[in-house]
Amino acid sequence: MNETCLAAFRELMTMDDVLILVHRNPDGDCLGTAFALKRAFENLGRRVCVAATGTVDRNLRDITDGAEELKPKFLPSAIVTVDVATAQMLGPDLACYADSVDYNIDHHYTNTEYARNNIVFGSASSAGEVLFDLFSACGVEIDDVIAEKLYAAIAFDTGCFRYSNTTAHTHWVTSELMKYSFDAPRVVRKMFDVVPLRQLKMERAALDALHVYRDGTVVLLPISRKMLEENGALDEDVSGMVSLIRRIEGCVVCATLKETKEGDVKVSLRSADDIFDVSAVAAVFGGGGHVKASGCLIKSTMEEAEARLLQAIETRFLKEKEIH
Repeated sequence: MNETCLAAFRELMTMDDVLILVHRNPDGDCLGTAFALKRAFENLGRRVCVAATGTVDRNLRDITDGAEELKPKFLPSAIVTVDVATAQMLGPDLACYADSVDYNIDHHYTNTEYARNNIVFGSASSAGEVLFDLFSACGVEIDDVIAEKLYAAIAFDTGCFRYSNTTAHTHWVTSELMKYSFDAPRVVRKMFDVVPLRQLKMERAALDALHVYRDGTVVLLPISRKMLEENGALDEDVSGMVSLIRRIEGCVVCATLKETKEGDVKVSLRSADDIFDVSAVAAVFGGGGHVKASGCLIKSTMEEAEARLLQAIETRFLKEKEIH
């Protein structure tokens, strides 16, 4: 880590009345990182809160100490984002803070460095891994609670250490975290393995709704509000469904397209190939993320969104062919 980033983080840790912002529809990495940082400030006797646009999924509420909604609680003296690649990813509830971010801690190589201080390491597996390295380099004490939340963050963004963003350093960091007293298997089970029956019913219905293109190399799953209602499912029940279709043999690119309550389409993209860059596809629609995992929001009908997404994927296939 370079000294400029470390100096910025040391400065951050002297602050009080800190507002920590995460991206809309928060996932395990941004929540684990945010609540680890929150705990570190609390251990120093500082006032701090975490805020997000959207509710916290059921399987992630252990990370947030049971909280389903995360709202600002005071007028902050310092604003820090974690795991937020672009200010637009804050979402409508937090858009008022987009031009006022003091510290930006992230691991996305697509990060637009929108803050006064940008602490971005694109080679890290997760924001949780970045924060562990910052804590270690700057002498911030890690306790059992911080260790558990950082472990959750890293486990989430590496898919339980199955994804290609998992490095030797990632394994070393998690081995250090597991020296603390927390139940690592329980953390993973709560995030990935425990689901309500309605979610299994929704997965069954989803498999019947798959759209397969390009001889099976592209698999898209449109999820309408009607489909959710017919199966008694909630939005959170389909948040990880893209990983289900990613398992299909021969699939190179897959995506779920979920119709939001506002009528837009939320897209989660995954690549099962070491070459195809789904972040380039997401960027077409103002989204971003990683080479193999990205997302975006398309403001259109489901049919139009699927057609536009297919076109962007096809364009990227041609680009990848030119590159390689």
